[in-house]
Amino acid sequence: MLLRTLLLNLVAVTVLSPGMVSAQARSEPIRLVVGFAPGGPTDAVARIAAEVLTARLGASVLVENRPGASGAIAATAVANAKPDGNTLLVNVVADIVNPVIAREKDNVITKRFMPVVLLAESPNVLVVHPSVKGNTAKEFIDIGRTSGKDTFSYGSAGLGTVSHLSGVLFADATGIPMLHVPYKGTGPAQVDLLAGRIPLMFDNLINGLANAKAGSVRALAVTSTKRWPGAPELPTLAEVGLPDTDLVSVFGLVAPLGTPKAAVDRIASALLEGMATPAIRNRLNQIGAEPGTLNAQAYGTYLDTQTQRWEKLVAAGKFDLK
Repeated sequence: MLLRTLLLNLVAVTVLSPGMVSAQARSEPIRLVVGFAPGGPTDAVARIAAEVLTARLGASVLVENRPGASGAIAATAVANAKPDGNTLLVNVVADIVNPVIAREKDNVITKRFMPVVLLAESPNVLVVHPSVKGNTAKEFIDIGRTSGKDTFSYGSAGLGTVSHLSGVLFADATGIPMLHVPYKGTGPAQVDLLAGRIPLMFDNLINGLANAKAGSVRALAVTSTKRWPGAPELPTLAEVGLPDTDLVSVFGLVAPLGTPKAAVDRIASALLEGMATPAIRNRLNQIGAEPGTLNAQAYGTYLDTQTQRWEKLVAAGKFDLK
């Protein structure tokens, strides 16, 4: 009788163990690590993605903000995390460009992380404080070019971010003296812009258009190759005589090297489907973004292409990325 009971218990454990392990795995939250302060575009997209993953996978998903060093603090934390699919970096252009700036070829993004998915993308918008002269992009550029030794300072979310690189491209194309003022995220830079402590920045559409609509800033132009449907009155920089200055913000997910492909594909599939639903697309559009369409393989190719683009620009000595 005792032997029969022991055997039945053993069978029960054998049958239940897979489910128990699965439940334990699901109970561990997925962390989306953001390298910038709350309130910025990366944070906004991350929180939408977290909602999608929660709904699609039934998992607990947390957004963890670890600002500093233009996202490098967050990137290092994720690169060193356990590769189990539960810790992911919400990567941005800075994560592509920073290793290029540092000339660390062995530390480029695709050699340090596994691509997962492109979440969303959005152009930048040139916004100025109301005290700045020039009601249009062309007027502002003309004033800047004739201002002599006067230097415009512009804020950014940090070294190597899109808001920084857009300023570098703009200064190089116009010849206007520009002083870069890096912040720990878009949010803090916007605070100083709205207060008039800095005259301009290349803000993400997520917040730039909202502030322009409120009258807190003036929006002059977008950095994409085409006009943004949500603000068709704004010209592109190319339209005002500045070709080759197009640059968009990308918001993607990457995982530590060694993360199981099954975990990557599961997360990517859930996000590609969820971010493309009408409800989520509408939410992204309202903050100036479009859902991404690149899976892990396609996103990896994109990251390699962009790395090569900036390697060529830096090697040519065209920009002083400081």
